[in-house]
Amino acid sequence: MAAMNAFLTAIAFLVLVAAAAYVIHRLGLQHADRIAAYRYSTPRPGRRGRGTPQPHPAPWVGIRASDRPPGRPAPP
Repeated sequence: MAAMNAFLTAIAFLVLVAAAAYVIHRLGLQHADRIAAYRYSTPRPGRRGRGTPQPHPAPWVGIRASDRPPGRPAPP
């Protein structure tokens, strides 16, 4: 009888662990979907921002060949 109680307790514990793992998995999927649907980079309506970001110039713009370290090839 004691072996049967231990077996049923172990089975109940495994079922609870499996149910908890499933719930955690589903919550993770919902969270991932929520993150994918949210646009972090769009400004909110009615707020004045800095405008559209301007691209930065390439780092080699304005560097003459004489300013470049020796042995370094010219940029493409």
